[in-house]
Amino acid sequence: MCALLVALGLADDWKAAEQMIREKRPSISMNTLHRKSLEEWSKHLLSPSKGSGESDVSSVILSDYTRKKH
Repeated sequence: MCALLVALGLADDWKAAEQMIREKRPSISMNTLHRKSLEEWSKHLLSPSKGSGESDVSSVILSDYTRKKH
């Protein structure tokens, strides 16, 4: 959910997204693996992309899915 909020432009980064979620659901629990995965995802998100320089949510999700399959 954190990644989706960032990809949609509703949060600046995953930490801000976590805070947004926590405001609505204070009982959420994120472990070290969650945070590490989001941090790694953020690094890829911030790297320059090929093409127009912009990406929509579906391409962000698809690129992550494709990367994990290989």
